[in-house]
Amino acid sequence: MTVSYLTTLDLDTFTEAAHAIPYQKVRSNLFPGVEVWIRRDDLLDPLISGNKAYKLIFNLIKARELGVETLITCGGAWSNHLHATAAAGARFGFRTNGIIRGELRPELSAMLLDAERLGMEFKFVTRELYRQRNQQEFLNHLGVEQHNCLYLPEGGANFAGARGVFLLGKIIEATKPIRFDQLWVACGTGLTLGGLRAAVNSFQVCGVEVLKAGGSIRRDAQRWLSALSTSEACRCDQAVAKDVDLMNEYHCGGYGKYPSQLQAFQQAFECQSGIPLDPIYTAKLLYAIHLKANAGHFECGTKILALHSGGLQGRRGLQLDG
Repeated sequence: MTVSYLTTLDLDTFTEAAHAIPYQKVRSNLFPGVEVWIRRDDLLDPLISGNKAYKLIFNLIKARELGVETLITCGGAWSNHLHATAAAGARFGFRTNGIIRGELRPELSAMLLDAERLGMEFKFVTRELYRQRNQQEFLNHLGVEQHNCLYLPEGGANFAGARGVFLLGKIIEATKPIRFDQLWVACGTGLTLGGLRAAVNSFQVCGVEVLKAGGSIRRDAQRWLSALSTSEACRCDQAVAKDVDLMNEYHCGGYGKYPSQLQAFQQAFECQSGIPLDPIYTAKLLYAIHLKANAGHFECGTKILALHSGGLQGRRGLQLDG
């Protein structure tokens, strides 16, 4: 399958590209009794890929309409969102500033090296200060120049980002090749789950937590679901979109944890299917489906669609962080 490129900052062009994303049936013995398909949003663009692209599109259009020169955002050293924002800035003519959680290390992560090459400037902050990132005065405390800038929250988690995921859900409804019983998505925050749940009404939407988040992902997903359901910008079936289905037992020990059983599963899956996964999100997503299938959780013949959320550049972190 061929990776495409997002070359124009235009909603119609983006939507056309999203409609063309392939759905791939998984050929594997890892999911007994279950028919698994993957929507390959990793192929949307090699740098602005997966759900990151959908969370960025309305933000980027807004920035262009406002005449913004600089995009400011934040994340960790291996943040897919930072990487995608840096790429989008280079592609579409925005300067980019990244506020990075943690102290500057002697060597930048491969992700930050990419972002730096793409023109992103960094400001490293302590983890204590970083916890204030959702407060209104956060940028002022950091002394960040905000003239002619647009601030994008961590992970693109604002209403424009939620609208983009809602768009993805509507596109899935319009382009699905068969009638699915469930849509599964990996969750680091609740925005993608909430946005998809608001838009997809013909089958169940299931989220898999990839970190120990307590109840925060469920709360955020429900918040974005409610916001989209009451927005004039989005049309939802409010009678259906009321709650979220979220599983918290498949994080494999926490964010970035990559135990031997997950490694073995990913290797087997990629060998059998030919579909690359990232170890942080999509590997855990498919591993959860694998465990559920082998435990007899699904009715025989259940048709599951898994969302490939991109982030394949993060595979390099395995070599650095073990």
